Amino acid sequence: MKKSKTIEEEENSLWSAGEFAETMSSSDMEEKMKTFHKKHDENVDFNCKKCNAKISAHNKDWHGGMCDDCFNKENTL
Repeated sequence: MKKSKTIEEEENSLWSAGEFAETMSSSDMEEKMKTFHKKHDENVDFNCKKCNAKISAHNKDWHGGMCDDCFNKENTL
């Protein structure tokens, strides 16, 4: 007989190492979609929340407010 998964095992199976997800309202999503296809060197008017390096609007919205280096370090641990 196959053993059923616990709730914790079930929740943990949803995520792979290095994945990043956040919840947002539909209005937040609509606003963030404006920067989804922007390049990493467009609208570089923000600062990384970890190292203070200049970041793009895309990174602010889609990389948790971090530069690529800090985002990759945080999401590969």
